[in-house]
Amino acid sequence: MATRGPIEYELKPREIDRGLRWLKLRLKNVGDVPLARLSIRLESMDEYTIAVMGEGNYIESLDPSEEAEMPYRISADMTGRVYALVEAWKGDEGFGWETPGMLIKVGDPPAELVSVFALTAPYPSPGEELRCEATVRGLKSASGLRLEFWAQQPVGEFDELATLENLEVSPDSERGYATMITPEHEGEYIVHAYLYDGERRIGHATDTVYVGQMETPPLQRPELPPGE
Repeated sequence: MATRGPIEYELKPREIDRGLRWLKLRLKNVGDVPLARLSIRLESMDEYTIAVMGEGNYIESLDPSEEAEMPYRISADMTGRVYALVEAWKGDEGFGWETPGMLIKVGDPPAELVSVFALTAPYPSPGEELRCEATVRGLKSASGLRLEFWAQQPVGEFDELATLENLEVSPDSERGYATMITPEHEGEYIVHAYLYDGERRIGHATDTVYVGQMETPPLQRPELPPGE
């Protein structure tokens, strides 16, 4: 089981077939303070890949060293990530907690999209060309895959950057594919990479780039008491 803060967690199974399936989330209080009135949800990071059904679960209390297991019904179409979210009381204070994204492999895809990165210095200027690179890992021998790069601009436009056709993969292989983008506006750009096997999307990843210098408040000197 993995641990984040006062909670140890585990989600199973991590490999499933397509369709309606059940996942089980196990939580354990590894802290020294009881948790009370826990609202526990499982959320999808992309409803297109995995949709979580229902409103979640509720536990009245979870004492130190106590654990609980909860079922969640999902509709799975392709490999994606989900995360657990807990809202509770820790002593007399509200307590919020969530896991990182947990990968759920769905079906038997020939490859997976590991990541996409915009390779740049912090806060590039408008007009500065940026390199965007996606990493594809082969799970079995296949050909005819398609990789698309898109960018969401600060002004709201969603532009296609490049499409790479007829990609080939082999088991346990890993390769990077790149395209270039020249931002024209200041603000937040979100780079998307999509991996397709025929018309079925089997991977999606994003990265965020902030173009232009972000404004930061000036440093304030602390006020000292009189005489110091």
